[in-house]
Amino acid sequence: MRYPEPLPHRLRGKPLTARLLRDHGIAVSRLQRGDVITLGSGIYLERETAEALGTEGCYRAKAFGLVHEYPGSWLSHTTAVRLQGLPPRTRVDDVVHLSVPATHRNPVRRQGVVGHKAAAYADEVLNVQGTSMSAPHRMWCESAAELSVEGLVVLGDSLVRRPRPRFEGRKEPLASLESLRTAIRRHGRAPGRAKARAAADLIRVGADSAQETLLRLAILRAGLPEPELQVPADPRLSTSPCADLGYPRWRIAIQYDGACHFDPERAKRDRRVDRQFHAQGWTVLRYFDADARDGFRGAVREIAQILEQHR
Repeated sequence: MRYPEPLPHRLRGKPLTARLLRDHGIAVSRLQRGDVITLGSGIYLERETAEALGTEGCYRAKAFGLVHEYPGSWLSHTTAVRLQGLPPRTRVDDVVHLSVPATHRNPVRRQGVVGHKAAAYADEVLNVQGTSMSAPHRMWCESAAELSVEGLVVLGDSLVRRPRPRFEGRKEPLASLESLRTAIRRHGRAPGRAKARAAADLIRVGADSAQETLLRLAILRAGLPEPELQVPADPRLSTSPCADLGYPRWRIAIQYDGACHFDPERAKRDRRVDRQFHAQGWTVLRYFDADARDGFRGAVREIAQILEQHR
């Protein structure tokens, strides 16, 4: 058996295209050898690299390969959301959203690519890991074409939340509410603009997870008062623990516990937090993934009952 000649070192582990191989003086037929697989849309990758990367890594490689194949283009819409690991998780497929400036003759037309042609302001396209991508505020506005109002609120909450520098390596939010509203004003004829305007009115700073946002929205849909976010047990103390949501007026604290809360050490910390709230006279309500799967209907009924008792 004849084994294929190894690719040049400068191409190893990188997304491959027919154009890239021709530029390096390599026959395009090299892409058909067994050590290379197709990612779709004319993008290839060495099999060994693809197996190490997994599904999401291969999607990223495909997206990066496409944007470099079309100079002046950038990754946009829900592709940018997915590549940055932001919620909500949309239906996973291999489609890549690729935008080009309005000055281009045509959007990108290639199988597996949704091409867009649009004007972009100077602050709306960023370099992320060496690849052009929609800035967070533009990405949010673009995603209105595909996401529901609820999904846009989840995404918006994740963009404006205050990061924890110790864990995230950054001090500033990815976007501000004003920047999201600016994007709406700039692109007033963009698809989904009515959904974007409705979502902007519901975005709040303080939600640390998509499920916290969905719980808050479920509370609002039920006609209950809007809870505050990141509510301290004792506002006089800067070190006071906080509840994810709550009603300080009636001393009701609401927590959503994701999977990380089932770690034994984290569970101990949660119990200590509950004791501190109880010591200040608060009622503490905790909800979990089972409540989320129910659309928080049971949680909302319980919150309504507790509110009625306190009011």
